[in-house]
Amino acid sequence: MPRLPVSPDHYTLPFSLNAAAALGLLRLGASLHAVALRLALAPSRLPVANAIVDLYAKCNDLPAAHAALASIPSPDAVSFNSLLCTHARFASVRAAECLFTSMPSRTQVSWNAMVVVYVNAGDFASARRVFDEMPARDLASWSVLIVGYCKHGSMPSARELFDRMPKKDLVTWTAMINGYAQNGRAEDSLASFRKLEAAGIEPDAATMVGVISAASQIGSMELAGQIGAIVDSRRIERNEKVLTALVDMHAKCGNVEQALNAFREIEQPDAYPYTALISGLATHGHAKLALQVFERMQAQAVRPDPITFVGVLTACSHAGLVDLGLDYWEAMVQDYGISRRADHYACVVDMLGRAGRLQEAFEMIQTMPMGPHPGALGALLSACKTHDNVEIAEVVASKLFELEPRNTGNYIMLSSIYAGKEQWEEAERVRSLMKTKLPFKQPGSSWV
Repeated sequence: MPRLPVSPDHYTLPFSLNAAAALGLLRLGASLHAVALRLALAPSRLPVANAIVDLYAKCNDLPAAHAALASIPSPDAVSFNSLLCTHARFASVRAAECLFTSMPSRTQVSWNAMVVVYVNAGDFASARRVFDEMPARDLASWSVLIVGYCKHGSMPSARELFDRMPKKDLVTWTAMINGYAQNGRAEDSLASFRKLEAAGIEPDAATMVGVISAASQIGSMELAGQIGAIVDSRRIERNEKVLTALVDMHAKCGNVEQALNAFREIEQPDAYPYTALISGLATHGHAKLALQVFERMQAQAVRPDPITFVGVLTACSHAGLVDLGLDYWEAMVQDYGISRRADHYACVVDMLGRAGRLQEAFEMIQTMPMGPHPGALGALLSACKTHDNVEIAEVVASKLFELEPRNTGNYIMLSSIYAGKEQWEEAERVRSLMKTKLPFKQPGSSWV
């Protein structure tokens, strides 16, 4: 515009500055700022001056934004809000508090920004205090605090606020549905989804990601099919997050064909959908197919993560591919720099145990840097039962009794091993020991 015969004025220049801010074009915005100064449109013209503050704030040049704000003779709430919102985004509590207290007047945006800054800083007590002090509240006021509570895992606080909300929108319903799902409360997540439907609100892709996640936690093949049908019938956008969630749900619930179909729809899958598919296939009797998927993952140069290798090692264990599993065990560290975790050790112990290599499995447990872990010990105890090895079972069970004194499954397993060898007195001794630990017999299970 400066090169045209017509010079910009205080009406047109703010639009240009806003466009530069929206696109993150800091250099262009700074040039427009220079034009405003040359034409004496800033800082005297408030709309232009405010647009300059907004430009620097949105482009994250906070020193320039503060300088632009300080140059305005009589700033209004709009002048402060752009900078306040940026500090909120970065959780800059002290800077935001200074701005808020120095504002000549405040708008709803100002109050909401202060809630955001405290939520982003994890200070929910201050966020709630500001929320309670608000002279008025809009949908955003309720939404930002509810979303914050959900992300923080404070579901009782989120629910209390949600129930008080005078009018609920899709954003807050989605926050509750996803919050419950992310915090392992799948039934509550699905119950919230049913209430959303009863309220006549149409879910979107973000909503369905939470619903799909909840269904994957329940593990019902029938429920997974119903949720998949809802995604299809409502014409939910099948974006990468939805497709990845579908892969995870169908894989965990044993719907192998549907998991593969959803996976094929993802143009460039990253580690998460690959891992979900590998783990689901390995768990539900398709170990060799899981390993084929892992080979494709490597061919596509998608870097596996620690959870990927849990699935890969599980697949090797279930397929009886011990040597291949041990190769992956080494490659995990040497080729990918992934530190071995307790669940990795448990997988390899299970793999060795299934193959009858109990002494190797026992020795591996002894090398665990985090110390013997119930998952690995439980896998070995189960293998001892399969292969009738009382000697190792006694040592393993003794350690499990120390780590998990109230897990009846360990006592029952050792008693069963003794019974299999017709060592009835020893079997009864273990059951008596269990009764001293727990007054009432409770069913238990090992990690496998």
